[in-house]
Amino acid sequence: MLWMARPAFVIAVLASGVAAQAEAPRDITGNLTYLARIALPPEAEAVIVLQGEFGTVLAQAVIPSGGRQVPLPFVLSDATGLSGRLDAAIRMGGQTRWLIEGVPVPGGGAPVDLGNLMLSPYRALAFATQYDCGGIRVSVGMLDDRLTLRADRRDLPLTQVEAASGARYVADGDDSSGIWSKGEGATVTLGGAELPECYKLVPPDATPYRAGGTEPGWSVRLGDATTEITADYGAVSLTAPRPAAMPVRGGYVFDMPDIGARLTLTEGVCRDIATGMPHPHGTTLTLDGRDMTGCGGDPARLLTGPEWRVEDVAGTGIVDRSNVTLMFGSDGRLSGSGGCNRMMGGYTLTGEGLTFSQVAATMMACPEALMTQEARVFEALAAVTRFDMDDSGALQLIGGAQDAALLTARRP
Repeated sequence: MLWMARPAFVIAVLASGVAAQAEAPRDITGNLTYLARIALPPEAEAVIVLQGEFGTVLAQAVIPSGGRQVPLPFVLSDATGLSGRLDAAIRMGGQTRWLIEGVPVPGGGAPVDLGNLMLSPYRALAFATQYDCGGIRVSVGMLDDRLTLRADRRDLPLTQVEAASGARYVADGDDSSGIWSKGEGATVTLGGAELPECYKLVPPDATPYRAGGTEPGWSVRLGDATTEITADYGAVSLTAPRPAAMPVRGGYVFDMPDIGARLTLTEGVCRDIATGMPHPHGTTLTLDGRDMTGCGGDPARLLTGPEWRVEDVAGTGIVDRSNVTLMFGSDGRLSGSGGCNRMMGGYTLTGEGLTFSQVAATMMACPEALMTQEARVFEALAAVTRFDMDDSGALQLIGGAQDAALLTARRP
């Protein structure tokens, strides 16, 4: 499926507003600025949009500049308390001229100050396809009649080169940057550094989603167009069109009145009572007046995305200023640093747990303390059998004879 990319603030104009909430909203504040010495005309305006999951708009604001220049302060009122990503633009004459996308915003009820947000010059890519490369957003489309790679705040015009398979393009004047497209995936290289495996993004409101629970056994599958519900250990089977997600305080609701069903998601780690596997949402299926609880979402979503920085190895901490990192790719690949050498390998996530395989590393020599620590990191990975998240959001890789945390990591 090809998703024609467009900034979230455009989508927001078409989206319905957030449902009224009972609790007081929180303020998300910051300042919009850019480097160029270009004055804003009096009619310039700032557009700020906070998006949650399933393509939902959690909050939005349009702020006239009123003749002010950057940095332009903004206040966004969010009544949901959900985590999301913020996009902001400065428009002149109805056209977007400066843009920043994907600024992470944590969930919760406390105010959030994002500080100064540096916007980049913006021109729309025609016929654009978006990729997710380990949490890094990359776009490919037409700009001034040239196929262009948009990544790392840069537009790189591309030229096609010969490839054994797929379609390969390199940046003009810089063959260390480019994209190699193969089916639904791609490999993107910037300045000689290869990004994690890239996958085409599909519209967020069409992404498949699963939820389920036990006692009584039930499951819900949200497909790209339909919803399939099974309850009472298979005795009940229902199908309905997939509804739009409605953000509510702390979660999302999928309402299906035609079949007397509603699926409610609560943001936060939920552990399956049968396996202990963590999921990104707690869920409640309401069916003909009955409430059945469970968990929902792909557990892999808790692992993939930005890299994790290890802060403890089996309860002994880590060497000061050492940089031990883990990156989980959507393709089952593991990459990162053992503190001295780069590592790569694979991971397998099943309904029962998490394991690592074929973890290899480069062969650089480092100070003895780092080499000893790195060996312990590799030993820990080999013994991992499952993962969990603690109350602070830290990742715990668990295993060994004591079934204890062997590695603890968090995102910077």
